[in-house]
Amino acid sequence: MTDFAHIQALWNQQPAPAQPQAARAIITRAETNSKQLLAFHYGTMMTLSVTALVLVGYFWVYGTTTNPAVLWGGLLMIAALLLRIGVEYGSYRRFAAIDPGTDLRACLAQTRSFHRLRQQIQFVMTPLSVGSYVGGFVLLLPYMEAGVSKGFYQYIIVSGIFFLLVLCVIIYRQIRNEMRLLAQLKESYAALLAT
Repeated sequence: MTDFAHIQALWNQQPAPAQPQAARAIITRAETNSKQLLAFHYGTMMTLSVTALVLVGYFWVYGTTTNPAVLWGGLLMIAALLLRIGVEYGSYRRFAAIDPGTDLRACLAQTRSFHRLRQQIQFVMTPLSVGSYVGGFVLLLPYMEAGVSKGFYQYIIVSGIFFLLVLCVIIYRQIRNEMRLLAQLKESYAALLAT
């Protein structure tokens, strides 16, 4: 065997470089995380929109807008939902505009900026939105107390508190999941830059 043939045989025995495969795995994970985040935004907007439509329908059908306390309570609840829908829509569009296919450094910077924005939204605006919604509900309580039996009114109070606790647990888990996905996305882009 000549020296060249020996060197070529050694060269052919080398394992395939793992770097492209690792990069593909990172890209796949980043794409999966991006799709989950967009789905999260879409699901949130749909849930809030359905809730707002139900509230608007209730106040429209039952004509409770003649009572100022009921009107303000209902408006506060609906306004909290509509404001949050607008914020989620803007956030959805901003995240969808991040294109990892263009410049990876710019993509990483945009993802970091988006992560900070979502932290502000989730840790500041979410408690304000829930507080406004609960405040509107509390304004409706005297109207409900006067319009239903005592037992049903107590049911409304207990079920309202239970619903609020369940909602807070769901929101907490959603926020934790979203922050985890964003952190993974940042790690993926940083790892791609390092390869």
